[in-house]
Amino acid sequence: IYDCVDSGFGKKRPRALYDWLYRQNPYGRARVWITQEKEGGRILKTGAYFPWPIWRGNEAHRGSLAGDAATVPDWQRKGLSADRRRVRKSHPWHRSIVTISGPNYGSRVVATKAGEDSSILGPLRGGVAVLRAGALIERGGLPSWMAQPLGAIATPIFSGWSRLGTRAHPAIRFEPLGRFEPAYDEITLRTMGFPMYWCPHNADWLNWRYLDHPVERYEAFALVEGDRPVGYSVIRLAGDEATLSEFAAAPGHAPALMAGSLRVAREAGCAWVNFFAPPCWRHWPAFRRAGFLRYTTKNYLDAKDLADPAASESMDAWQITPGDRDYH
Repeated sequence: IYDCVDSGFGKKRPRALYDWLYRQNPYGRARVWITQEKEGGRILKTGAYFPWPIWRGNEAHRGSLAGDAATVPDWQRKGLSADRRRVRKSHPWHRSIVTISGPNYGSRVVATKAGEDSSILGPLRGGVAVLRAGALIERGGLPSWMAQPLGAIATPIFSGWSRLGTRAHPAIRFEPLGRFEPAYDEITLRTMGFPMYWCPHNADWLNWRYLDHPVERYEAFALVEGDRPVGYSVIRLAGDEATLSEFAAAPGHAPALMAGSLRVAREAGCAWVNFFAPPCWRHWPAFRRAGFLRYTTKNYLDAKDLADPAASESMDAWQITPGDRDYH
């Protein structure tokens, strides 16, 4: 399976990354549908369903994140998708799951041709906080000798987040978090709950998804009031770019959590912090006040509850974070 994905995408992943994703998920191993040659048993096509925490309101569903749909190059565009789809749909397990995925252009074309694009809900909304405008301008194509002076002028314009913070809350601390403990589950349930579909990330999942990641660098932080945690964030650090992968806090604590998170990214040398979510994400107003600039991403959301398609096929029915998407 791993070799098939590598071949189909033309990129070799570390085996530790595959094992982490397919075998070490605290919710269980991946369920994978494959197409094989009869002679020799070579896997020609594969598609994985990774167990995922998905609830509808307060009701837990059998959730999955679909991904790694790949076909070896010599069998691409030869109709294998239709056969695999037919077999997958025949399984009684099929209609018992709620699934999310991030389909690329090719997957969206295949779904449209099959008449199964009603669950493709569109691109997620993005927001970017500019920490060093010069680097962002330079990435847009200007030479460094022009970008850096312009950045020095522009950076203060985008630094509204720096006026947030804990000064109004002397009892609140923003501090590194080595591991998530069960106490953080209460924060997730209290601050992230949603009447429709959402992904409650418990402590075991957060530790696996971020702190045990074998390749990428994630840093977790807690907002603590007295001796009690009241919020948490997780930041992916990758050179100039940071991604705010998790952000869980009540509205009153969101500014302090935001200020601490962005300050960490700036001190790590990042030029900007990215975030994306559905338009109904609860903290978009706080993000805008912190200076996040809105943009339309190329990250599409495909979401389906096969037991109740009408309820799930609306972008406003979902609350997800980048951590539900950038698993690869």
